[in-house]
Amino acid sequence: MFLRTLAFLAVVLLSPIFSAIVSHAQDVSPEEASILEEEFIRSKAEEGESHASGSREDLGPVIMGNPTQSVFTLRVGIHYSYTTTGTYSEFSTLNHPLVRIANTEGNAFVIDQSNGQQIASITVGQIVEISYTNAGGYVVTTPAGSVPSSGPVRIVGELATNQFRVESIRRSNPLVGGSPQTVPLYRGSLEVSRGSVTAADRVNLFNIVEVESYVRGVVANESIASFAMEALKTQATAARGYAVANVGNYIARGYPFDIVDSSASQVYRGVISEHPRAIQATEESRGIVASYNGRIISALYSSSFGGYSDGAHWTFNTPPSQLPGTNVTPYLTGIYDGEGPAPDLTTDAGRQAFWTSANQAFSYDMCGRVGNRFARWRLTIPASDVKARLTPARIVVISGDTTGNITNIEVLQRMTGSNRIASIRVTLTSGVVEVRGWDNIRNVIGRSRSDATTPVDPCTGTAIAANFTLTNPAIMETTFNPDSTLATVIATGGGWGHNTGMSQYGSHGRGLAGQTFLQILQTYYQGVDVGTYPITMARNSGPGAPPLQQDFYTANARANLVVRARPDITRLEVKVNQYRIPIRGSQLLSGKYTLDISPYLVPGVNTVVYEPTGRHGAITFNVNLY
Repeated sequence: MFLRTLAFLAVVLLSPIFSAIVSHAQDVSPEEASILEEEFIRSKAEEGESHASGSREDLGPVIMGNPTQSVFTLRVGIHYSYTTTGTYSEFSTLNHPLVRIANTEGNAFVIDQSNGQQIASITVGQIVEISYTNAGGYVVTTPAGSVPSSGPVRIVGELATNQFRVESIRRSNPLVGGSPQTVPLYRGSLEVSRGSVTAADRVNLFNIVEVESYVRGVVANESIASFAMEALKTQATAARGYAVANVGNYIARGYPFDIVDSSASQVYRGVISEHPRAIQATEESRGIVASYNGRIISALYSSSFGGYSDGAHWTFNTPPSQLPGTNVTPYLTGIYDGEGPAPDLTTDAGRQAFWTSANQAFSYDMCGRVGNRFARWRLTIPASDVKARLTPARIVVISGDTTGNITNIEVLQRMTGSNRIASIRVTLTSGVVEVRGWDNIRNVIGRSRSDATTPVDPCTGTAIAANFTLTNPAIMETTFNPDSTLATVIATGGGWGHNTGMSQYGSHGRGLAGQTFLQILQTYYQGVDVGTYPITMARNSGPGAPPLQQDFYTANARANLVVRARPDITRLEVKVNQYRIPIRGSQLLSGKYTLDISPYLVPGVNTVVYEPTGRHGAITFNVNLY
């Protein structure tokens, strides 16, 4: 074992992946860290949280299910970035009027996917333009001339190191101060196609990219690249799980790709957002996701919790008028995000002590620990603003209407754990309404009034922008006019986002405290396994089906093989690196079989290949790290 490990390390030390990790394992200067954080906050404020973070319920379920095959590539829909008037809008529409593409190395070949034939080629410095009309079909134009195509049209590079420039769009560059508009670069290949919902005379563009290359281009958009490496590995794991489990999401909606590059999935800007630390985090979590009972989890995350998270059944209550909702998720429970015993927040005194204290070093996401300016905040909101926010979609009318003046606001219900406000009753001279649930509460009394509002000490360096939506507060105080009508609401709370799952600032604090990404994941997502993504295979034939392969990274070379099988799977052969492990059907009769495969692993990248045999059964397999 010792000699085998030494031999492996000798190979790895010379490998491009390891060299890239070593060269990229660099500290981030305070100036760069500030730029990265400002871009993160600006992007979330302007573009909104992503579907992957759980903040886009309007876009449907976050997780669709396990893959049925090894997923090596994704089809990522690329947005057009200009409106019809020419005003810059980074994620304007999925319908492109045309696509203009260049390449960076060697030749690129233009393939008509209808027959697999090459119809054109370009080299560095040249551009291919692809357009479509309902009347004439696809037209491919290069410096050599224009040719029609039946389409779809795919552009592939001659060299594996080639990158494609999409000259017809721009992307904000999150790694540069001011987020300049940049021509984006993409690995893999590009395809111009259409789906059943594509607009007339328009095309869709998507990037066919290997999963790990995709994750590289996500991490620094969904998190902050200056965070602790273990926190970034946690983010990479969450991003990978979302991507793998959502393969086919947009195909089901009538598009020719799986997911998209905007917050409607998770933000992906290709190579320009590949911060060196994002690359390292991706490589050191290669192939890894979080799962629960053999199914990829909905790994929700948000910016910060202020020291306490909430269960999904409170945050994403279903239906919104019912509290708590029916969607209790075992691994998305509220936890105390700090050291030592959890505080008692069931009393007014306990809430005041916890939620008004600005510098709690024992909470992992506090300002004094990780510089999180939104760990504690205090908002003063005029009654006129509160009333204007009582829109029909945000309230449940108990009696009358909202035309009158507000005379009282009271807390009706609090969440368990954090004791944030879950529902309020607003009494007006004309009626009574209730506001229920995280998103409604935060938009009524968790949103800033003006840019003069600043966080409480000690993070007072930057004002909270006007109309900035934080989260639902834990404490609500009121002041009244001489005529007994409401004057202001003073809301105090902590955190930013939906408070469920993983705290990004909290994971940073945990990483700085020495926790590994496995520990961080298993703290925020209670009861989960961390390992390769579970593959669920239904067997319809006997021997001869192609084997399924997964590559994964483990730092300590410790993991269990887990197999969940239903009847008629007669045999499973697993190859771990160069070692073959036969598993007989009798070992699968219990429905779940676990085998420690640590003796066959090496520190670094490992390969596992599955070859099940049998008819009409089903089997789910993966490798869990420990």
